[in-house]
Amino acid sequence: MSPRPLLLLTLCLLVGTTLWVWGKRSALQPGGRNDTNQSAQTTGVPLDVRSVLASKIEALDPNDRQKFLQVQASLDSLGDRPLQSAGVWKSLSSFWLTRDDLLGAALCLDRATELQSASDDFRDAGLYYGSAVHSLPEEDTTTAAFCRNKSTAMLAKALESKPDDLDLKADWANALVQSSPAPMQGVQVLLEIIRTEPKHLKAHSHLAKLAIESGQFPKAIARFKNLLTWYPGLGSAYLGLGEAYFRNGNKDSAVIYLQQYRGLVQDPETQQQIDNYLRQINP
Repeated sequence: MSPRPLLLLTLCLLVGTTLWVWGKRSALQPGGRNDTNQSAQTTGVPLDVRSVLASKIEALDPNDRQKFLQVQASLDSLGDRPLQSAGVWKSLSSFWLTRDDLLGAALCLDRATELQSASDDFRDAGLYYGSAVHSLPEEDTTTAAFCRNKSTAMLAKALESKPDDLDLKADWANALVQSSPAPMQGVQVLLEIIRTEPKHLKAHSHLAKLAIESGQFPKAIARFKNLLTWYPGLGSAYLGLGEAYFRNGNKDSAVIYLQQYRGLVQDPETQQQIDNYLRQINP
């Protein structure tokens, strides 16, 4: 059994504003109906926002494609009215969100920021890009690299107008780790945040997740346990402990923490998927 599904669930819990995915599609079963990206699976063709979005639109079913294009066509009538045009692109971003497609949402919100510079839109687009990576086919490294780079760039733009926002800085630093050939720069930023605010939730969460991804399971366990001490009942910490213990070979502890997480979940679909996962690791 691959540990990838549970790690995906952990990643989705750690992205902050994108917690909306609960009740719509669980990361235990990634790949909703619009997650297939036809753009450039390792074709070597440079990607940009417009080309990736065009591929996403082409991959829609005919009814949804018609709905999208009808709204997009309204941009022509707006002429030189950037604020109104940005509003249309934000509406189109919501179109993708209702279809559980974070990449489509990120692309349209990205287009909106070209017309209206807003820190919250840069932030959300950056988080959507970062989360979208985990729904891509593993072989689609070209689009994954595009998303990681865009995530870092969008979050950096958001940070320009809010340089003292530690949550935003933590998200940017995490994106930097994911996209940079020198990831320690992002790690150092996360550590600096913790020196400034020792119990900072996002910085510790990102470092714990990165520890799991790099196989440093004892470090991940220590950070998640600290988070539970500081923030009792934090669902992502229980889930992260389940992931870390499982991947470190301690199934009994993994089951304990996943069961505790299961008790916090309200969404029936997610409850069922956690139950299925528990049955797989503890038949």
